[in-house]
Amino acid sequence: MWSSFRSFILGLVVARSVVAELSFVATARQGGRVVKISDSDFVPTVPRRHRNHGPPSNTTVSTNSTMSRRSDPVSYSGNWCGASQHSTSSDQITNIFGYFTVPDLTLRKGIAAPQFAAAWLGIDGASCRKSLLQAGVTTVVNSNGGQSASAWWEWYPEASYNIKGLPVKPGEWVSVNITASSLTTGKIIITNVNQGFSMSINITNGPPLCRTDAEWVVEDFYDADGQVAFASFNDVWFEETVATTVRKNKLTLKNATMVSLKNDTGAVTCMSERYDDTNFVAWSV
Repeated sequence: MWSSFRSFILGLVVARSVVAELSFVATARQGGRVVKISDSDFVPTVPRRHRNHGPPSNTTVSTNSTMSRRSDPVSYSGNWCGASQHSTSSDQITNIFGYFTVPDLTLRKGIAAPQFAAAWLGIDGASCRKSLLQAGVTTVVNSNGGQSASAWWEWYPEASYNIKGLPVKPGEWVSVNITASSLTTGKIIITNVNQGFSMSINITNGPPLCRTDAEWVVEDFYDADGQVAFASFNDVWFEETVATTVRKNKLTLKNATMVSLKNDTGAVTCMSERYDDTNFVAWSV
């Protein structure tokens, strides 16, 4: 059941909302100044099942790709395209960070509109599929070529939230900084770099994480009706990507698994390639 109320902490106006056991408190700033927000800035939606659905049944996973000039390990997914890193249960991941561009879409021929593409980063969802803490953006392109984009966050399998109060446009740069201070407590800072607008979301009582996966992803996601139509898009760059573990080890793109997206027909629709240890690009095929 959705309930909400307003709180004042140290003179800052915040929005706080509760859905079942998960709760969060959010604050916003633009140009260093506090921005007034309310619970109406967060619109709950059906969980979008952003976890990795694995390769299509007609796919053989490759660990020595001919696609990447750097000979990075590569796998295929039915919904992800990007980079995935892993740690161990004895040195769990506590933070993930990165900059990326909001997908700028064009209609993919032969597929009905509307079409979509999401870009995000998160903790878990690959080898640990029971939960996933993530934040990012989704762009939709309509039959006339018009586009709109929205920011969101999700702690799967709880509801996903569109962030109406955080404006984003296709082609703009955003950064996401996610900290999982425990298996059930986290903090998300999502920033529109171009507009200088930042939102901080403190979350408690989330579904328990494993904290063993870190991902930076472009996705053909699933909604309540199944997998959405995947648009073509300009190159999506991910920069300054890094994850940090409990023991302060840094996980970069070095030895990361680069993931390409192959749909149910066997067609590759997105590929990714590492540029160096902290930057990579995903491009539409």
